Amino acid sequence: MAPSLAVSTLILGAPSLLLWAAHAKSLPLGYTLRSWLLLRSLVKKARHNGLQPDPLFSVLSQEHRCLFDDMDYNQHMNNSSYNKMLDFSRIQALYTIFSRVMMEPNHGVYGHNGGVTTLFKKEIPPFQKYTMQSRVYTWNEKWLFLEHRFVYTSHVGGVDTEIVACAALSKIVFKRASGKTVPPSHVLELCLHDLTDPAIEQRRAKNWRVAENIISLDALFSDSQDSWNTSKL
Repeated sequence: MAPSLAVSTLILGAPSLLLWAAHAKSLPLGYTLRSWLLLRSLVKKARHNGLQPDPLFSVLSQEHRCLFDDMDYNQHMNNSSYNKMLDFSRIQALYTIFSRVMMEPNHGVYGHNGGVTTLFKKEIPPFQKYTMQSRVYTWNEKWLFLEHRFVYTSHVGGVDTEIVACAALSKIVFKRASGKTVPPSHVLELCLHDLTDPAIEQRRAKNWRVAENIISLDALFSDSQDSWNTSKL
């Protein structure tokens, strides 16, 4: 006896549905839709709060899970997935800490990502739930750095242990439409952050001693072109 139409549909459709659900993040327009939904929720929250920003060094968190399209052949979250997720983290930071500048068009200031440094320490296993944390790290007259962490809880021997899988720094520059750079301190003041507290400057200066080493990597762009010409080696 031939199976009914409903049973046939289930037999054929269930695997396709499971495959779709397991790779939802990488479907056409999936990244764009996720960005739009995140931005929509952040804009709604910022308006509800009257564009009052979160405290300067607030820790911002997002919960995620490592699914099939996050993994590589080593069966853990692949390197490219970290950088893709950091896009969402930067969107959250800009529209939470810098909401006034990002949402009031009269400022004409835009935040741009100038580079990301990622350091891997532990793997994120398949299907592992993890938290992506971000906060303002430091700044100088041109660059503002955001600090990020990917963390999850490991249950070993009945004890919960926090695992830091990855640490990262994003280098942000603020520009006007003309291309002129706007100092981060000015942007922070436009967003009503009070920078007069000595503890803020102390923290900024301490963290800058780490961040300035990242700035020194810009020397790679001045590397001699001949050094890449293997015919001259």
